[in-house]
Amino acid sequence: MVAISWPYSTAPGLKPSEGAGRLRNCYAEPMGEGARDPYVIHRVPGLNAFGTSARTGYRGGIFIANVLYAAFNNKLEKWSSTGGASTNVGNLTGTKKGFFASNNAATPDKVFVDPDGNIATFTPATVTNSFDSDLPSVNSVTQFDGYFIFTTGSGQIWASGLNAVTVDALSFTTDQTSGGLLRAITWGSKLIAFGRKATGVYSDAGTSPFPLSKVTTIARGIAGPYCVAGFEDNFSRGPHFVGDDNKVYRLDGLTPTPVSPPDLDGLIESVSDKTTLEMSAYISRGHGMIELSCPAWTWVLNTNTGWWNEKAKYLGLRSRVAGPVYAFNKWLTGDTDSGNIVEITKSSHLDIDKPIETHVWSKPVQKFPAQIRVSSIWIDIAVGVGDSTGTDPTATDPDIEIDWSDDGGETFSTPRLCKIGRQSLGKTRVRVNQCGNSKSQGRIIRVKQSSNVHFGLMGGEMAAELQPA
Repeated sequence: MVAISWPYSTAPGLKPSEGAGRLRNCYAEPMGEGARDPYVIHRVPGLNAFGTSARTGYRGGIFIANVLYAAFNNKLEKWSSTGGASTNVGNLTGTKKGFFASNNAATPDKVFVDPDGNIATFTPATVTNSFDSDLPSVNSVTQFDGYFIFTTGSGQIWASGLNAVTVDALSFTTDQTSGGLLRAITWGSKLIAFGRKATGVYSDAGTSPFPLSKVTTIARGIAGPYCVAGFEDNFSRGPHFVGDDNKVYRLDGLTPTPVSPPDLDGLIESVSDKTTLEMSAYISRGHGMIELSCPAWTWVLNTNTGWWNEKAKYLGLRSRVAGPVYAFNKWLTGDTDSGNIVEITKSSHLDIDKPIETHVWSKPVQKFPAQIRVSSIWIDIAVGVGDSTGTDPTATDPDIEIDWSDDGGETFSTPRLCKIGRQSLGKTRVRVNQCGNSKSQGRIIRVKQSSNVHFGLMGGEMAAELQPA
């Protein structure tokens, strides 16, 4: 019996034959002491319906005073804790994704800015698509110690009055090292201003008319305006960003630590328009997840383990998640497939009403250059997971597919369908027989599941015999 080794972090390789296993729509997490394998591979969280709208083009959201606000193409909508149909707040100029902020006033002022320079203030009932005329065209906003902080493409940082929507004409500084600013965020007691070439770090000095002073410069720029996440309320795993060198970094204090593998770096490098890169953050089962998406792919970093997995919607290339916000004790997000707000939740094994196709590719099992004759393959997976109240037969009598590749992952065999047990039928064994001979590239085993039930892959073995080369 030869053990099948599943990956803990996806590693597709520059070419399939260079890969070391893949995780698609699933991730590895540690099991308890005494478990039959140190780690189990679980499906990514699904999506549940929360709020509906008649809008298109989700541009971001913010949770203020028990109201969720979300920007769409030229519209601002809001929801209460009950979800359901949205209420229109007003017209909001622009279509690009943007950034929200609110200050610490007794009744918080609220601002939205997008990289095209569109700016608006709003109340629960109205939208005003303008700001103080002393403020030039800006491309991002954040709140820092009660000030609205704005950035410009020329490298300027502007500050509003304290808990106000007025701006002194001299309340700015220029970050000379940035190469032009793309985004500002607040993290702890620091303002972090990301530029094309470098990143400036500022603190509140209490000076006037501009209240901030520079602490240091981080010699690393950002790839695009949407390429940072992890600083959001209720996440607190620390900022992560895509650097100007096409690598993902985690800020450890003020030190950028690389966290992305070469496979992902290559994908980022291939994206010509870096404004299409979008980074999001949310928590599921205690795991802090950082999603990095573009139209062609999504990769997810589990900040608890440092491992990555791939993610894609049904019959699509990228995740449906688009800018999560923690609101009403849930992680809510825009949906790339609709104008709705949906909940990210481990309790769902579907993306609303669509399957989540889970694929696990093993690491190659080989004795190069010899062949291996495989009489049977055994898969150690959670069984008896059917749901007697679920959809028949996909949930009531669920199955998995097992196939394999003997050419390094270029092509796969005809899938074998295996039942994994109706509800509480825990004696089910998952096995396929007469599995042929591998070639010099070794054998990659692939397990796939679309059934909307629990997925928990722990191990596997092959009954194998070494054949002459």
